Amino acid sequence: MPGPNRFGDSYSGEIRARHETSLAFRVGGKVIEKRVNSGERVKKGQILARLDVADYALDLSAKQAALAAAQSDLTQQQLNLKRYRELLNKQFISRAQVDNQQNTVNAARARVEQASAQLSASHNQSRYTTLSADADGVINQMLAEPGLVVAAYQPVARLAQDGSREVAIQVPENALDKFRHTSQFQIRLWSGGKSYAGTLRELATDADPATRTYPARIALTQPDADVKLGMTASVILPDNRQPQWLRLPLTALLDQQGRHYVWRIDARTSRVSRCPVTVQSLSNDSVLITGGIHRGDRIVSAGVHLLHDQQRVTLLKP
Repeated sequence: MPGPNRFGDSYSGEIRARHETSLAFRVGGKVIEKRVNSGERVKKGQILARLDVADYALDLSAKQAALAAAQSDLTQQQLNLKRYRELLNKQFISRAQVDNQQNTVNAARARVEQASAQLSASHNQSRYTTLSADADGVINQMLAEPGLVVAAYQPVARLAQDGSREVAIQVPENALDKFRHTSQFQIRLWSGGKSYAGTLRELATDADPATRTYPARIALTQPDADVKLGMTASVILPDNRQPQWLRLPLTALLDQQGRHYVWRIDARTSRVSRCPVTVQSLSNDSVLITGGIHRGDRIVSAGVHLLHDQQRVTLLKP
């Protein structure tokens, strides 16, 4: 909980997750299944949605057939090379013919490797038709609906990961310095009014082109179960303004042994009490007080050397 510091300016914001991820299919296609809705909790690896895999299955079959053909050709070329070497030993063919056949075998082996890599890529493309959660958290937005045709890497869901929570706010230009030089903020929930301590985690250097304000994130240092995503919260800055200064007639000041006092009147009992005060400056007929009394206090302005503590006084009628 925040300490007893005084707080001043307040900025409204929304509770957000520290890590928010936009999720997308790595291939394009038609959505045929949606397994979760907005607001649902998910676990890492849980399937969220699926695309129609028919075209990718056909491509996978074609790549498998291409690999089988390349492997068959390699086997045939290796057998031919074996025969060429036997004929070379009997001096029926030249060395150059054997070398040419060896090149043919090398090319066939390269085609097998190429077909194998293409088959692996096709397997990956088929797996990419399934969208899964990257981490535990909450789906705060789900756009994938059955029948929707999406492009590769088009965001279709947004995952708010479990863990740290913070308040997203917009900071006006005239408050930037205050935010940069403030070490602790008070965060107050609108629902229930519970308060938490917070620290500045992020403050943008570029203003939003539409609002001309600067996005900022205030991290909650010790959030609890009452802090839920999407809640409205206020970020309150400490009030670092100078204390209120009061000017009194010079005759109200009592100077004793180098210390300054005034007589304050108790409105209920009409008795006076001596109060030490802090003097900022003196002039010919007034004194500037910076501490010890507050606006609204009743102060004796004449005859201060004739009074004693708890003496009853009578107020002059205006």
